[in-house]
Amino acid sequence: MIACQSLCAQTGIRPAREFHEDTSLTITLQELRHAVPREAQAEMEKAYKAALRHQAEQEREHLEKAVLIDPEYVAARNNLGVCLMPIEPASAIAQLEEAIRVDPHKGLLYNNLAIAYVVIHNLEAAERAARMAMEIDRTTNRARGLLGFVLYQEHKYTAEASTLLERASEEYSTAHVFAAHVLLKRGDLQKARTHIQAYLSSGEMEYHEDASEMLDFIDHMGQTRDSWPEQF
Repeated sequence: MIACQSLCAQTGIRPAREFHEDTSLTITLQELRHAVPREAQAEMEKAYKAALRHQAEQEREHLEKAVLIDPEYVAARNNLGVCLMPIEPASAIAQLEEAIRVDPHKGLLYNNLAIAYVVIHNLEAAERAARMAMEIDRTTNRARGLLGFVLYQEHKYTAEASTLLERASEEYSTAHVFAAHVLLKRGDLQKARTHIQAYLSSGEMEYHEDASEMLDFIDHMGQTRDSWPEQF
């Protein structure tokens, strides 16, 4: 789930906290046409303030109220889905699917739905959702990174997977690690080494041990893909 955290995003009001920024430039017709009631907006504001105070339960409660006031408040449903994902992934999927029913042209919704499906290990559904996110938001590294990560999880070590992860690594450092994994499976040790070094230079620590082991293996063993240890 760590790899997905930087690809999961909330939306709605103000620049949100780390790992939940909305960088999508897509504004849909539903967003332009739908008038959110003032009471629902107030609950969204309260949810934002609760999030800043790291009050997860209160944040969820305010988002639930916002959705209850305005069932077509897509931003609130999306944010609620993100909040529910770590604790009630099935409920998160329900919220995100309903948001997509209301607004099927928002790529971020498919992005978050794909992550929710990864959480419950339904990778086939995750790939479908990730491809929809890519179709809508073709130029975002978030969509590229997510689809690449899902393909990696499915053991689809294809040229598509490596290309997507390499492009995403320009913005998301963790993509370097998964790009390296795919490239190693494809036998491109030199390119994999470049991505591992880039990750180790990024300052991120989540996959530091894994990356260090891969780099040590390449530098000291010089093995080929056929003899690459199964854990990589």
